[in-house]
Amino acid sequence: MQVKSISQQTIMTNQGLTIAQAARTTGLSTRTIRRYIKSGRISAQVIPGGHGKEFRIATIPEELTSKRNIGKQPIQTIGIIRELQDKNLQLAVELGAATERIRTLEDQVKLLTTDKQP
Repeated sequence: MQVKSISQQTIMTNQGLTIAQAARTTGLSTRTIRRYIKSGRISAQVIPGGHGKEFRIATIPEELTSKRNIGKQPIQTIGIIRELQDKNLQLAVELGAATERIRTLEDQVKLLTTDKQP
């Protein structure tokens, strides 16, 4: 297994990445990072922290960083957002038309149910 070193720029402390930083770097959740540490897929040091033990990760396996395709992700996200905005607009138009139709029918029902006075 090839291992990719994390640059000092990415590491906020000189002791390695925190679990949250490793999650952002790989695009995985913090729970997944913890599971990988527990299973040995990611090696981490345990250091004393302010609230007990903390994990520090010096290196992340390349296979985990290569899955995250940063270049394509924003373009795909923008496309999905545009599709959702178009669908939202379409549904808003349909809702407006349905609401107007309901008002018209309610008015007709009121006319039919009111007592007719001579």
